[in-house]
Parts: sequence; structure tokens; C-alpha cells
Amino acid sequence: MEVSEGDLLTVTAESKSEKIRLYGISCPVKGQVFHEKARFLSSFLSSQKNAEVTNVFRDANGVVNALVKVDGANDHLNQQLIAYGMAWVNPSVCNITQCLEWRELENLAKKNRIGLWSDLLPVPPWEWKTQERLEILKRNAEANKKK
Repeated sequence: MEVSEGDLLTVTAESKSEKIRLYGISCPVKGQVFHEKARFLSSFLSSQKNAEVTNVFRDANGVVNALVKVDGANDHLNQQLIAYGMAWVNPSVCNITQCLEWRELENLAKKNRIGLWSDLLPVPPWEWKTQERLEILKRNAEANKKK
């Protein structure tokens, strides 16, 4: 298993590779604080292990989403990243039974300032991406004014 982002893995089965997004969670994205730590943790927890991929579906963008459990783990990798404070439960997509438990784990990590919750103002990736896009648009508009 290869980890490109904390919540994006490449799983190979029967000589076929597939990118899989961990369902219901969002890890910090490139450019955000804790991005590399989330990616490292995901790699560490899944390295050299077989994965059980369940609840697979493609989202509206065609991206495969799934729950992933690796050998020797009692919990899904999705849940472990939340418990270690390296992911948010994504409220716009997480709607299965486990999401209630995951939100409790997220609140516990937040209360104990674990992982990304040790940051004073952690910004969820979906908000951070919007801020980044707005900043780019603002810079482009200012550059066009100067022309």
C-alpha cells in the first residue's frame, strides 16, 4: 500500500492498483500544518501490511471511497487517524453509523489537544482549499489591475 496523502492510498490487488480515499475523513492537505505528519502516520500504520477494503463506493467525482483496515489493527485506518488527531470527520460526507463514534473520538482529540488539535486554529482542508482559491483569485485580480 502506498500513501500519497494522509487519507489517500493506493491499494494493489491481483496486479491492479486503485487509489482509495479513506471514507468520511479529511487529513491536512499539502501546504497545511500537519500534512506530512498525517501522511507519515498513515504510512506507518499501513506499511508492509495487507488491507481489508470495505464499504467501497465511487463519489460524484469518480473517486473510490472506502473503509480500510490493516492487518493487526482492531480499528479502521480512518478511525485511527482521527484518534491520533491527524484527521477531521468530514461532516458533508460522513453519514454511516461509525461517524458518530468518530465524532466522539475527534472531540476527545480536540479536548486533549492531540495532533492537529494542538494548533491554535486548525483549519479543515475543505475550508483551507477555499481560502487558498480566494487568495489566488485576489492576487490575480491585483496583478490584472497593475497591467
